[in-house]
Amino acid sequence: MADIKIKSPMKKGIKSLNKGIVGLEKVKDNLVTTKDKTSESISETGSDKIASSSQYLASKAMHTIPREIRKQTKKVANTVYKTKEKIKVVKEKQKFKNNFKKANKGIKTAKRGVKGSTKAAKNAVKVARETVKNTKRAIKVAKTTVKNTIKALKAAIKASIKAIKAIIAGTKALISAIAAGGWVAVVVIVVICLVGMICASIFGIFLSSEKTSSNAMTTKDVIVECNQEFSDKLQEIQDTNAHDEFVLDGSMAEWKDVLIIYAVKVSNGTNEQEVVTMNDQKKKLLKEIFWDMNEISHETREEKVTEQGVNTDESPKEVLKTVLHIKITSKTADEMKTKYNFSPKQMIQYNEITDNKYASLWNGVIYGSRASGEFDDWMQINSSWSNIKIGNTNSTIGQIGCLVTSIAILIEKSGVPTTIKPFNPGTFVEALNKNGGFDAKGNLQYDPINKIIPNFKYVGNINLRSKTREEKLSLIKQYHNAGYYITVEVKGATPGNQHWVAIIDVNSNNITIADPATSHTDLWSAYEYTRTSQFNYFQTK
Repeated sequence: MADIKIKSPMKKGIKSLNKGIVGLEKVKDNLVTTKDKTSESISETGSDKIASSSQYLASKAMHTIPREIRKQTKKVANTVYKTKEKIKVVKEKQKFKNNFKKANKGIKTAKRGVKGSTKAAKNAVKVARETVKNTKRAIKVAKTTVKNTIKALKAAIKASIKAIKAIIAGTKALISAIAAGGWVAVVVIVVICLVGMICASIFGIFLSSEKTSSNAMTTKDVIVECNQEFSDKLQEIQDTNAHDEFVLDGSMAEWKDVLIIYAVKVSNGTNEQEVVTMNDQKKKLLKEIFWDMNEISHETREEKVTEQGVNTDESPKEVLKTVLHIKITSKTADEMKTKYNFSPKQMIQYNEITDNKYASLWNGVIYGSRASGEFDDWMQINSSWSNIKIGNTNSTIGQIGCLVTSIAILIEKSGVPTTIKPFNPGTFVEALNKNGGFDAKGNLQYDPINKIIPNFKYVGNINLRSKTREEKLSLIKQYHNAGYYITVEVKGATPGNQHWVAIIDVNSNNITIADPATSHTDLWSAYEYTRTSQFNYFQTK
């Protein structure tokens, strides 16, 4: 009789052991799956959802991205990579913690089914608990890193947060991404993508005065050189042509117009070259455009000039003098686009970059990273305040308000607190009128300024008459570098003929001004240095 085959009871136990092992294998598989899904999630949350709306974002944010983002972008980009990696680890380990609970139940089942697996199960539990402990530590570190990253991001976008909120509010893709929990990645990608697209487009001109390295050439550097060459040319004409009097007719072309033409020429309608950086080739082109837009001619003529006698009781008399006339013939951007015969594609770029919504950005290109604000556009002829009377006179800000407008510009530039809301030349004069700010002839009194703006104080006056150009520049630079705020008189301060402007910046060769009567920005390109007669200086508390 054949032997009856009996199943060994050990096989059953072995099957139970295999179920435990299978459970552990599932945990491992879950971890791999979690890692893949986490990676995909981050990707979907950021770049994929941004792609469809990046072009819209660039056009909306072009005139609102501040200098703060340009300074912080490199730091944020490095931080982002490290943070995203740590976020992956955190999510993987959080997922593992949940899976571990299920695995622990499987291990307990296997333990009851097979005594031989007890030791293995205990070891698995011990390892898992240690993993959870390490996970908690990793989560804590990751949270700290994320907080630091968020802090850096907030600092980077502080000045443009309103603009970014507006962009996000109008973009469904971004709203979806934020709702999915990936706002950190979204903000970073928005900033990096926007800056990247700006740099590659014609709008990169607005970033071109920021140095990329300590020895890098910028657009502002070339502007300073052109201003100096222009001033030297005027001086050369004066030095080589004998004259008794000097008359300057016309003014230099607007730097904004020069830069618009330059940007379109370089980009050539197709973003052929970026306009963020400056090199020798671009410098040569910019200077050629500058001189194409600024032609200087001159002639001397014998003319009868009415001259006041030395004594006040003497009658005026006519004197024959040699008068040097220097004429500056400048061209506008509209004239140059015709002269250079811009193509249809170039005209599209021209129309984009000349839009008024970018008007406030040009000062940053022309003056570099100096403090800038609404005061750059304050003119005494502004219709909002030009008809406000000076003191008890019949004269208005538009007529004789150059000095008080210049001081208002400096107060605003300084950032000192004031109770005058809103603060501008008009409200400033109204406050002065209420506090005896002008005498019967409309001359400004300085004590009332100290009264209504306690943190902005008049200190004194420096006489510049009979000094050389170098001496005048040296004195103005000395006081400017000492932290004083300066208004300078530029027409000789003769009776009935004086004009004041505000000093914005001073370098080794040039003085940048805010002129309340004209669009001039370079002091001695606009006004003859011999007539710079004096300056007042103020300090802040």
